[in-house]
Amino acid sequence: MMEAPSLLVRDCTLVNVWSGEIYPTDVAVRGNRIVSVTKGEFREAERVIDAGGRFVVPGLIDPHMHLDTTSLSPGELARVVVPLGCTTVFVDTTNIITTGGPDGVRSVIDQFAGLPLRAYFAMPSYSPVDPERETVAYEMDSADLDRMLAWPESVSIGETISAKILSADPDYLERLALCLSRGLRVSGHGGDLPPEVESAFDAYVTAGVRDDHCVTKPADIRPRLRRGVAMFAVESAGRENLTNGLVDFVRDHRIPTRHLHFCIDNITVTSMVGRGFGYLDRSVRVAVNGGISPVEALRMGTLNTAQHYRLAHLLGSVSPGRLADFSLVHDLGEFRPDLVVADGKVAAVDGVLVAEVPEPEFPASYRTTVRLHPALDAKRLAVPGPDGASTAKVRVIHASDQDAAFNRAETAELPVAAGLVQPDVAADVLKFCMVERYGRNGNATVAFIRGFGLTSGAIASSVSGPSNNIVCAGTDDADMWTAIRRVAEMQGGYVVVRDGEVLADVPLPVGGIISELPYEQVVAAVGRLEQVARDALGCVLTNPVRALAGTVLHTLPAYGMTDRGLVEVSTREFVPVVLEHEEVAR
Repeated sequence: MMEAPSLLVRDCTLVNVWSGEIYPTDVAVRGNRIVSVTKGEFREAERVIDAGGRFVVPGLIDPHMHLDTTSLSPGELARVVVPLGCTTVFVDTTNIITTGGPDGVRSVIDQFAGLPLRAYFAMPSYSPVDPERETVAYEMDSADLDRMLAWPESVSIGETISAKILSADPDYLERLALCLSRGLRVSGHGGDLPPEVESAFDAYVTAGVRDDHCVTKPADIRPRLRRGVAMFAVESAGRENLTNGLVDFVRDHRIPTRHLHFCIDNITVTSMVGRGFGYLDRSVRVAVNGGISPVEALRMGTLNTAQHYRLAHLLGSVSPGRLADFSLVHDLGEFRPDLVVADGKVAAVDGVLVAEVPEPEFPASYRTTVRLHPALDAKRLAVPGPDGASTAKVRVIHASDQDAAFNRAETAELPVAAGLVQPDVAADVLKFCMVERYGRNGNATVAFIRGFGLTSGAIASSVSGPSNNIVCAGTDDADMWTAIRRVAEMQGGYVVVRDGEVLADVPLPVGGIISELPYEQVVAAVGRLEQVARDALGCVLTNPVRALAGTVLHTLPAYGMTDRGLVEVSTREFVPVVLEHEEVAR
């Protein structure tokens, strides 16, 4: 006699992503595996759930995300995303290795053990992008990468740099070859690939790249689709690419969805919870309500990703032999799970995680990563002006809430006093700096930024991809230095300062990028900090700490910043903040 299942979901409506059908049946689970999707096959089980006709859908899978941008420990991430129907995440570790080396990466992987949230990992393709251009906690070599790729949790190498591929950088191509030799995926980051240059895409894909999460507009689709590149379409707070054109284009042009996937990439817990954005559940809603069939939409969030990572024998569908990760939902268009099963057990009910989550236990070495160099002091924040000048023409980064990773390049004429270039608060041109925070050299770059709208004070953060050095925007050097020192005292986090007083802060002591607190406390603390920034400093950005973190990225337009200088992304070159007279004339 066949052994009774441990869990039986009776009278459900299965969304079968293999056959494309939606039909009534039962789903039986034994242990952590699905054993039957045949109606009436079993009548009894250790636990029986009457679905009452509700839809059973596979657990959603995020093909590319950054734990650090959520600010959450793995257990707290599970508390947020599992009740929303996401049961598997593919975590990129680029920002983790830059703050803690391979040991830091290993410590984060270990924190996922035993959680109701399944996790696989993309190993970093660099740390740093270039040691001549920026300072990080650890400089990775090919031997480090090979060791990490051998870990059983590794499935890919992530955030590969298109410029290094197109320039045939031999050391970098060796890293891609290491990944390919192990049969793992090479994941791309092709936001700077020009759609009109077909040969660039050919070289990119020939190097081994098989997926790309820089798909932001309809023009990005065809060059990748024609070359068999899996496209991770981001729908995240500030990057609502499905909402803003991608779904309409796919529907209207009947684009095959076989290589389309939902993706979060970067998101904060404040956006997920505090502002109600959600997670991949939003992607399903946007797609279905935009005219994509429910089966196709769910394939994009489940089976497509499982097949891409060669894990469809385990994940991505509600079918026999696969791991029992699925949700019950009343309405596919609304897509709000009533119940979530993860690894064969009921993990969430009515939007609340019921599975146990252990307290985080990160090693002390990854909780003490912020060490300001003795050479750093407030004087390093000064910007010398041209000799004898009363004004100076400067380059300005224009930040935005819409997508912090894509800023605009501008210029401004600023006053010079006592030989030093001053911010112009009335014109919203503030000081903006990055200081090296690993105690290695005490580097500091000071530039200017527009978009924050501060009328006084400073905001600082130790989250700033990819180096995660301390960044700070402010109206005067004294408050900026106070904010930077407070970040160091907390071993990382966000700070708001005015008139030398710390008005609000959010500690992120794990690698200087992750909190150990429950997500509710993180949301509350960040919400308070943002409110203080608005009320006390006049900040006009909705999410100023995210703008700080993303604005400095030097692999996407227009300006980037490292602890060694201001980068003009189009040329990949350091450029002076203060323009010379001949540059102004040109």
